[in-house]
Amino acid sequence: MKKLLLCTMLFAFSLANAQEKKDNEKLTIEKGTWYTAGNFSIGKSSNEFEGSPETSKYFSFNFSPKVGYTINDNLIIGLGVGYGYSKSESGNGIGKGNSYQIFPYIKKHFPLGKKLTISLQGEFSYNYSEFSDNSLPNPNERNSNQYFIGIRPGMTYFLNKNIALEANIGSLGYSKTDLNENNFPDRESDTFQFNINSTDLMFGLSYYW
Repeated sequence: MKKLLLCTMLFAFSLANAQEKKDNEKLTIEKGTWYTAGNFSIGKSSNEFEGSPETSKYFSFNFSPKVGYTINDNLIIGLGVGYGYSKSESGNGIGKGNSYQIFPYIKKHFPLGKKLTISLQGEFSYNYSEFSDNSLPNPNERNSNQYFIGIRPGMTYFLNKNIALEANIGSLGYSKTDLNENNFPDRESDTFQFNINSTDLMFGLSYYW
């Protein structure tokens, strides 16, 4: 579903950009402009196993509102928060998880026309997550602290002067995770990552005033 939405947005953006190439005027988000946005993602999957009555299901939801202020033309600094929920079912076990996030950021827009921009968002984020699984005979509980610093590329298409559609596509950066789990020793991991996949696509609406 996310890939279809992304392809649709890319197609619409390319058409808009092609039409605007005839006009040299480009969009400017002026200094002093306030900005607020809400990105969201939803994931759902269901699998059946051949020769077995068992199935596995997975559902996830993420929402991250943010606010920002334009300190220079097309340059925004701000703060965002996020919440995520996930649920998985497999055999006789059900797992549920929650995550909480905060991320200061700086975002630079590069106009391609009067309505379309590409952007780079530099951010530092902290994420706390907790997960519980009641599968027998070994119920599992874990929590983690994750730190990320990096860049998220994106696109913005202005429907009018104030309202725009946004798509953030993947990430490039460094992350560190501290994991605590009742059935295993505590673990740490460090990762330098470049991700562009369905779990890293975020869509949303933004408002400028």
